[in-house]
Amino acid sequence: MKYALALVALVSVLAMAEPVVDISGFAKAWFYMYGEEGANPENTFRAYDWTTVKGRLSDDVYAFVGASYSSWDSDGDLQVCDAYLTMDIVPELSIKAGQFNIPLGWANCCPGGNLYFLDRAGVVSTDEFGWYSDRDLGVNLHGQFDMVGVDVGYFNGTGIHADASEFWNKEFVGKLTLDATDWLRIAGGVGMIGQPQIDTLGTVLQEEWSSMGINAYALADYPMSESADLIFEAEYWNFGYAGPDVDNVDEEAGMDLYATLGVHFMLDGGFLHSIMPAVRYEMYSPQEAVTTGADRAEDNTSWIDACVNCFITPSNTLQLGIRNWSFEDENLDGYTDMYLGWRLNY
Repeated sequence: MKYALALVALVSVLAMAEPVVDISGFAKAWFYMYGEEGANPENTFRAYDWTTVKGRLSDDVYAFVGASYSSWDSDGDLQVCDAYLTMDIVPELSIKAGQFNIPLGWANCCPGGNLYFLDRAGVVSTDEFGWYSDRDLGVNLHGQFDMVGVDVGYFNGTGIHADASEFWNKEFVGKLTLDATDWLRIAGGVGMIGQPQIDTLGTVLQEEWSSMGINAYALADYPMSESADLIFEAEYWNFGYAGPDVDNVDEEAGMDLYATLGVHFMLDGGFLHSIMPAVRYEMYSPQEAVTTGADRAEDNTSWIDACVNCFITPSNTLQLGIRNWSFEDENLDGYTDMYLGWRLNY
């Protein structure tokens, strides 16, 4: 069923786009070795594809459909993840409406074909991230004024493939981006989520609450020489506690922080176009509700990613890397996964 819907969406875009249709995306295949003790199977082959179809409906209006295929997905169908329209109101102002990534954070908004590692930062798999960011249905207004960008968005607050719900408030998002130099971008934003009070026959089934998530990141691509660029990325999340206040309970916000450092070396001739070793360190602390006076749970997680990107061409990449998992809980043993992957952008 999902495959049929994907085809309908793609054909609709193709049919409506008058003169121009662009198809882009990336495909990757990799061999993954699990480092966790007792892992069964110990290793696996996997494949993934992301395709975006962009149709120009008029001089200022575009339609987008983004679909993905994951070999490990049990139903094996094509998944339609993005479906939205954009319109340039004036050169400095545009509007986007439909289902798409909430423009808050870099870990989720970075194009998958540009990742320096096999996987995105660990934060994208956390519950808190799903509450404040990820994909949703809504509208976003973007303004670009020279080196300053402004985003204001309003979303269902219920996530992908879901209507608005009486149990969840709409989510408001605001973001400011500054291109400080040709090689440095800085951004910061907030997201507001919450739930209304729900009463039935005088009984409160759900207490009202609201919370704010704060995000900031910096991206640098500094030219050290004619043949080498220094790559740096850092991102911080403060996930406001998502839930109502409870007497004698201390609510602690969630937090995630990661930093990436790499060097991109251009090569003169030979089999490889360029090579880029990179490393990323990340710390994550989930939100908690702790009885006043009690100790917090030892539930923090950290990841270390390291990868050597070997570019055969700018769009054809071999990746050899690892991901190390470490846990604050002494009862959990850390481990290191390894992978060898091939990614092709188109």
